[in-house]
Amino acid sequence: MTKKYTILIVDDKLENLQYLNKVLQDEDYDIRATPDGMMALEAAKLNTPDLILLDIKMPNIDGYELCRLIKKEENLKEIPIIFISALDSVEDKVKAFEEGGVDYITKPFEPKEIQARIKTQLEIHKSKIMIARLLEQQDLFVKKIMHEMNTPVSIISLNSDLIEQQYGPSKQVEAIKASVKTLSSIYGDLSYKIKKESREYKVSKINLLHFISSRVQFFDELANTKDIHIDLGYNEELEIFMNKYEFERVIDNTLSNAIKYSKESGEINLFFGKENGKHLIIIEDFGIGIEDTSKVFDAYYQQSTKKLGLGLGLNIVKEICDKYEIEVEVESTKNIGTKFIFNIDSVVKSSI
Repeated sequence: MTKKYTILIVDDKLENLQYLNKVLQDEDYDIRATPDGMMALEAAKLNTPDLILLDIKMPNIDGYELCRLIKKEENLKEIPIIFISALDSVEDKVKAFEEGGVDYITKPFEPKEIQARIKTQLEIHKSKIMIARLLEQQDLFVKKIMHEMNTPVSIISLNSDLIEQQYGPSKQVEAIKASVKTLSSIYGDLSYKIKKESREYKVSKINLLHFISSRVQFFDELANTKDIHIDLGYNEELEIFMNKYEFERVIDNTLSNAIKYSKESGEINLFFGKENGKHLIIIEDFGIGIEDTSKVFDAYYQQSTKKLGLGLGLNIVKEICDKYEIEVEVESTKNIGTKFIFNIDSVVKSSI
């Protein structure tokens, strides 16, 4: 059975309430109307409407103030509010949208226009609710995947270490450990995406040489599977002020991307220090290059569907860089290589 939408009309003029009720009665809506703003707020709290038609010029409390009060209520803040008013200036319309209105209808009313605009906003609101529910289900699904993924990855890692201790190093064990590192990096990206709104990311001092060296070592097996040498160089020891987990996502995703798209027996140059008066981190590979650098930071963008990953890594890199005001530049030439240049002046100079 199709849901019957509830529309709350708030207007201090009785004739307007009667007219709007008549215009909308053929649309099979559940119409509630009141000339009193505060009464409308209480009514909305008791029985949440699907849409509100709100007049601006009313005694005691005007439409703008009532809209602000509605938006402060947790269970009402997403309700679409269409302002209805005889006021026709650009300033009034702009203010209505700034206060949270989704549309503005000028008196005198045209019945078909009112019907069309209400129908459109109800459909948009319905779509938003559906998308929110899908995203909630997606988050639950991803959390379940993460939970199911963590234990077997840990077991594989532990047993591959035990096999290596018992039988010595081999290409097969190294390949297993490299795959585990890739899965661990994917796990880290998923964890960041899921927890970034609720987790507190405290800033601390990070020694670049120690930290980046440890990340290069972490990806050693992955690089070895393609016989790739990672060359780390610097011309100045630096300390930055960032959250360690967020900085790890930046380095890991950029470095693993360089390994992924490097050619066999290739080389990756990783540099940090001062150049031309700027503090930089540069990660350069000599691989296949990036076809479209304008899309490289888009969520779920992957240059090749054959490569393992979710296409989230570089999107996360850009998100974190924007947070810390780190400028990132990408230079790439097909079949020659790619260079990621991070201007880290904003996190070198002082503690946040």
